[in-house]
Amino acid sequence: MAFSLMTGVCADELQCIVCLELYEEPITLPCGHSFCKVCIEQHWESREEATVCDCPNCREVFPIKPECQKNVALAKLVEKTKLVPGVNVEERRCTEHGKPIQLFCKDDESLMCVMCLDGQHKNHEVVPVEIVHDEFKGVLAAKCPELSKAKQHLESQLHQLKREVEQTRDSGKETVDRMEEKRLALYQYVDKSVDLMKSGVIKRQNEKICLLQKQMDKVKEQLNSFHETNFTLKAALQDLVTVSFLQGYKDVIKRLESVSHFQSLKMAQTTVLDFSKEEKNLGSFIELNENFLKNIMKPVELQMSDLDQSSLRSLYGRTPSLDPNSAHPLIKISQDLRTATRTETHNHHPEHPDRFDFWLQVLSSESFSSGRHYWEVDVRSSSSWGIGSCLNSMGRKGEGKECRLGENPESWCLQKYQNKYYTRHNNRRTLLSVPGDPERFGFLLDCEEGEFTCFGDSRVLHVFRGNFLDPVKPAISVYDDGDSVRFCSF
Repeated sequence: MAFSLMTGVCADELQCIVCLELYEEPITLPCGHSFCKVCIEQHWESREEATVCDCPNCREVFPIKPECQKNVALAKLVEKTKLVPGVNVEERRCTEHGKPIQLFCKDDESLMCVMCLDGQHKNHEVVPVEIVHDEFKGVLAAKCPELSKAKQHLESQLHQLKREVEQTRDSGKETVDRMEEKRLALYQYVDKSVDLMKSGVIKRQNEKICLLQKQMDKVKEQLNSFHETNFTLKAALQDLVTVSFLQGYKDVIKRLESVSHFQSLKMAQTTVLDFSKEEKNLGSFIELNENFLKNIMKPVELQMSDLDQSSLRSLYGRTPSLDPNSAHPLIKISQDLRTATRTETHNHHPEHPDRFDFWLQVLSSESFSSGRHYWEVDVRSSSSWGIGSCLNSMGRKGEGKECRLGENPESWCLQKYQNKYYTRHNNRRTLLSVPGDPERFGFLLDCEEGEFTCFGDSRVLHVFRGNFLDPVKPAISVYDDGDSVRFCSF
C-alpha cells in the first residue's frame, strides 16, 4: 500500500473502485462513497432499469438520480498524490501490462509486475519490492557517515581559508598605515617612491587574497555539491513510498558516487605575507643615495616561485584535450582525448593539414595566448617521451627540424631519453639533473611574463623564456611502441 508523505493518505484510498485508478473528476454520492464521474455515469447507464440509480459500493438505491457535484477536496488530494516527490503515481504501473508494480528483478535491476514473470524476466532473481526497498535504504544509510565526514573536512578548509584571508588583509593594512607615517619625512621625491611601494604592497596583498578567494570558491563549490547530495540523500531516506524510492534510487547512488570520489583541495603552503622588507627599505631612504632609491622602488610582485603545485592547480589548472587531427598515424588517441599511445601499426587517421606526417607528435586542441595556464602529464606508462609546448604556427609536414618539438624557435620541450632528462629548444639540448624518476610532470605557461616552467615532484626543473603572446599549444611526443602519455585531469 503506497503512502503519500505530501497528502498523509494511502494512494489506494484515492482509487475509484470501478476503474481501480486514481479518481478523475471525483464526485461523492449521498451515501458518502466517491467515484470518477465518468465511471458512475457508465455504471448507471449499464443498468437494465435506467430509472434506478445505486451505489456500486454499498448498493444503496436512489429512486431519483442524484445531482453529483465535483468533490473539490478529494480532487486536490489526488493531484498532490500524483506529485509525491516528483514521481507520478500513475507511472507506478507496469508500462507493458498496466498492472501494479510489486516486484524487483535483481538481474536487470528493474521494477516489474506479476505478469512480467512470464516474459523477459523468466528465471531471473525476483524479490518483492518491500525487501529490496529495505536493502537499498541500508546502502544509502551506510553512505551517511562518509558524506558527513567529507562535508566537515570541506567546512574546515573553508574556515581556514577565511581566516588566512583576514590575516592577509590585516597584515597589508597595518603595513600601509605604518608606511604612511614615515612618508612625512621623505619630501617630494620620497613621496613618489612611497606611492610606488604602496601599490606594490597592495598588489601583493590582492594577488594573495585572489589566490585564497579562488581556493575558497572551489571549496564552496564542492561544499554546495555535498549539501545538495546530502539533501537528496535525506529526502530518499525519508521517502516511505517503496516504488517511488526505488525509482529514484539510482539517481541518488550516482550523485553519491560523484561526490564520494572528490579530491580534497590541498591547501597552499603559504603564510601571511611579510612586508617588513618594504618597511625597512623605506626607513633607510633618508640615508641612501638616489641610485639606490631607484633600485628599490621597483614594485615587488607575488612570485610564481612562492606557489606550490597545489596552488597552481587550484588557480591556473587546465586539462588539455588532444587534437586527433594533429596526431601522427602511429599515435592513437584515447576516447576521452587525454591519452596518446604509440602503436606498431598505422591508425586510420584521415588526411588533415594539421597532422604530423613524420615526427611522432600530437598537439592539444586548446591554445593559449594570454594569462597563466598550468597542466600536468602522467608518464608512468612511458620510458621515452617529449613533452612541452609549441606555437600553433609550427610546421607539421616533413622531417625537417621546423616540425620537431624542441628543434626550432617555435617549440619548447622537456625530454626523457635513455633514462636521462633534457631540455630542448631551437635545436639546443641541455642535460638536466632530475632527482628520482618522477611519474608526473607539471608545466606552467605565463604568457605575459614570457615564461614556460617545468616541474617534477614539486621542484622547478627548468624555466624557458620566450614570446608566448602568439597562440601556444601543449604538445606530446611518444617514442617507443606501446608507451602512453596522459594529460592529467583536475
